[in-house]
Amino acid sequence: MKRFLPALFLVLMLCPCRLAAQDKRIYSRSFDPDILELRAKTDPVYDRNNQPAAMVSVFLASVDSLSFKGNILGQLHPGPGEWILYIPAGSEWVEVAAEGHDPLHFDFPTDKPLLSAYGYTLNLGVLHTNPLRALIMPSFSYNQSHYSYGLMLGIGKRNGGYIHAKSDFNFGLDPTLSCDDAGKVDGVQAWFTGNAKKSRLALTGGYLRKLSDAFYLYVGGGYGTRTLAWEMYVDNGQYDYARVEPQSFAGYEAELGLIVRAGIVAFSAGVQTNQFKYYEANAGIGLMF
Repeated sequence: MKRFLPALFLVLMLCPCRLAAQDKRIYSRSFDPDILELRAKTDPVYDRNNQPAAMVSVFLASVDSLSFKGNILGQLHPGPGEWILYIPAGSEWVEVAAEGHDPLHFDFPTDKPLLSAYGYTLNLGVLHTNPLRALIMPSFSYNQSHYSYGLMLGIGKRNGGYIHAKSDFNFGLDPTLSCDDAGKVDGVQAWFTGNAKKSRLALTGGYLRKLSDAFYLYVGGGYGTRTLAWEMYVDNGQYDYARVEPQSFAGYEAELGLIVRAGIVAFSAGVQTNQFKYYEANAGIGLMF
């Protein structure tokens, strides 16, 4: 599994996925008969059965151009924010679309069927389906009994960014001695007490991508350190800590994870690595609003 993770991180960093959904959606605010509209009678458009069509006035002030699909006999655009459609009586639906918006498939209500030579008004609105959201999430990381704690902050709509800082708050660990993971110092076996100290510090940031209303992907990189030190006998009753070099790392970090949003509460799970040598699991719970 470890051999494939570098390639996976690279693909996600360079080629973020693109989804077909738009950032705005057209929706129906109201649909009502208009008893004062007489143009369907005085200036009718006839269907194939030589019956006057119903006239549907469509209003949407915030969009300059609309397109329509359905059983439409004629179309007028008398002014900004208004379109007039001539539709045969008994028609069941019409589709309304605009560039940059998810389209509306509107079914005419069964209690307000389209009648010949009658006028109707269809008032539309625009809903922002990708509002700007902010993320505040305390996080927790674990690897082989080594715990660290952090905070993730993010912001974005469909696309955004985040930063993630974490530590185990053991900032004073900086051994001057070093050993291998067999306990040898300069090739000589040392005597260790069995006590150990660990230190973890990482700062990452990257790309936050909305996959759906409930799911977000994050992928990023940064810099971090992880130190493991064993206590050893030095001389004359003195003890000191030696850095275990094969299990201590300092260099670039990479992380990948998923955020699940339920209302304003958000949960995360992911994996983080230092140089693809040291791995740990990440989890968090916080707020996305």
